Amino acid sequence: MRSPSLLVVLILTCFTVAAHSQVTPVASGLNNPRGLAFGPGGVLYVSEAGLGAGNGEGGVGLGVGFTGSVGVIEDLSSPHPSFRRLVTGLASWAQTTGVVGPDGVSVLGNGNIKVIMAESTSAARAQNPDASPELLAEFGRLLKVSHGRYWKEAADVGDFDFRWAGENADQPWAPVGQFPDANPYAVLSLPSHQYIADAGSNTIDEVSEDGSVRILAYVPNPLLALGPGGALVPVSDSVPTCVAQGPDGFLYVGTLAFGANLATGTAQSIVYRINPDSTDILIGDEDVWATGFHPITGCGFSGGAFYVTEFFTAGFGTPGDVIRVELNPDGSAGARTTLGGGGALVAPNFFAAGPDGAIYVSNFSTFPGTNATGPVGQVVRVAQ
Repeated sequence: MRSPSLLVVLILTCFTVAAHSQVTPVASGLNNPRGLAFGPGGVLYVSEAGLGAGNGEGGVGLGVGFTGSVGVIEDLSSPHPSFRRLVTGLASWAQTTGVVGPDGVSVLGNGNIKVIMAESTSAARAQNPDASPELLAEFGRLLKVSHGRYWKEAADVGDFDFRWAGENADQPWAPVGQFPDANPYAVLSLPSHQYIADAGSNTIDEVSEDGSVRILAYVPNPLLALGPGGALVPVSDSVPTCVAQGPDGFLYVGTLAFGANLATGTAQSIVYRINPDSTDILIGDEDVWATGFHPITGCGFSGGAFYVTEFFTAGFGTPGDVIRVELNPDGSAGARTTLGGGGALVAPNFFAAGPDGAIYVSNFSTFPGTNATGPVGQVVRVAQ
């Protein structure tokens, strides 16, 4: 299920970015910044998908290369926060649709940093047969990262999902002509396991500490009345992009749903509420928690509310936003508040709640840090 690789559609439109007092950059010059996670001491980790085969100075280069990285933003309470890269030389893949690499990042309270790499070794090898095996072997892997070095986890999420999608390509719920596919995108680390949102196989995976992987949930493509006579047809494709654990212990999963959003011109992305103990992988209408969002690229909980990052709000090239969703006493979705309006958020991605009460997102998340003619990747603070 080919998510426009980015989810990562490279937006080539020249943006006029409006100033907005609620939005403040805390780091700039980043190469396709994606995942965000706070760690001990209030530092903010950020994963950069990289520059593909670029040389680090001339922008993005089509193909694969060791240009992905993981960095940290420190001194967020000061007027001039600092950014430095902790780990460089991670796999990155630039295609005509965008750049993927180190996409999601999650940090436990003890500073244990986990990074999920995009795509799969199988797909990367098929399209880059001359690339080094060491480079190709990183795609789709869950990595444990330490300061100054990294090592691979036992879990190969990308190839697991790629095989699973191929084995289930003839299922009635499978997308026609799109399996096999895999593109692990977001990771949520918990003390004994991790949850992965795969934007290619449309699955939520559980990864145990021994490296075993199981499919917890499959997110189906939406059915919309777009056929002859208003017949319901599946629209490609749902694409889960974020996973967060709620105060009730359930998992909350947001979808990108580019196809549905663009086909209808209305907000079609969904937040599902999934029981992590369920043995039925097929998500249904009973799992829908909230609807009516523009393409979701990040989500999470903070201060008794749920937050959604929207990639755009009125089609490609339009600003994105951050939406706060209050929780009703019964746990259902309540009133919504728009936080980052005014045009200051462009292709925003992921979500992290800061200890200062602010919200942090990756801004210009589909732009390199070496762009002499336009915007570059940022991390910004969104005040509430």
